[in-house]
Amino acid sequence: MSAEETAWDAAVGRGLGFLHGALGPEGLPSARPGVDPELRAPLSGADARRRLLVTHGVDLGFDPDHEGFSAMWGLALLRPGSERPEERELVAALAEQAARHREPGRHRFRMFPPGVPFAADTDSTAVAISGLVRHGLLAPDQQAEFARELLDTRIGPDDGPIPAYWEDTDRTASRGRRYDAVTAANILFALHLPGAAGRLPHPAAEATLRHVQQHLAGPRTGTRYYASPEAFLHAAARAATLVPALAAPARRAVEHVTTQFADTPLELALLVLAGEYTGATADLPGLRRRLVDAQLPDGSWPAGGYFRTGSVPLYFGSPHLTTLFAVRALRPETPPGR
Repeated sequence: MSAEETAWDAAVGRGLGFLHGALGPEGLPSARPGVDPELRAPLSGADARRRLLVTHGVDLGFDPDHEGFSAMWGLALLRPGSERPEERELVAALAEQAARHREPGRHRFRMFPPGVPFAADTDSTAVAISGLVRHGLLAPDQQAEFARELLDTRIGPDDGPIPAYWEDTDRTASRGRRYDAVTAANILFALHLPGAAGRLPHPAAEATLRHVQQHLAGPRTGTRYYASPEAFLHAAARAATLVPALAAPARRAVEHVTTQFADTPLELALLVLAGEYTGATADLPGLRRRLVDAQLPDGSWPAGGYFRTGSVPLYFGSPHLTTLFAVRALRPETPPGR
């Protein structure tokens, strides 16, 4: 191990120590909402709901606490079969935490727990699938059923991509169809995992692929549910490891931006991973050095807004979610498609 890799490994150990120390009876702390993408002033769920009602006249209908999306990403990012006992304990705790966000009786996951008036969504489902498969926690027949549920989502008369929410509940009927390019890329990754791809090709998957390709060809922007362009680059690059049609355009997009400045440690970690996934010719060691330098004394990396609500400006993130991405970014892996 080189001196540089030793420094990365030490930062990973401190990060895992921070995450393990934060575990509670319900797993890792939930991402907190804020009204700015940098999360300079995180709010409680009740305060966030009140702020939106006062400033935008919108009532979410619930306090946005206890989200499970962070736990699902934890499973997708942490190393399977780790030699570190604290990491194995994290995986076990996050698997239980994610399981509490499964839609009862359905092959779907929810960002917020059952009972909260917020529909199950295809993004949470796709990320949960990928995390469970990564750790061997999803039987092949169950994986196939989750893939079927995604592919059988009604894509509507416009033959558009798989939408962000299923449209067979009262909640989604009033909202209308919503699309998101990051969600689409996460869905493509889940659908192309070994064990799930038996139902491909499929019209819904092909429309979803076109949606990601169109966003890659457009200007560098965030999406409806993700404010940062780096979030899309990461998702598209990750999908490109399994979807050959995305490999070249994702690599071009990443090579165009990886030498530019990332505003937050979270965006820096996302760029590192995007470069790794695509094999882009970027200074990944230099980017990783910057990431190590951004680590805080307690082993964490600062919170940044990762995902957001689509209709009002409410951003979600936490030091725990940023640290999960940073730990993964500092441990290069061979992408699954190589």
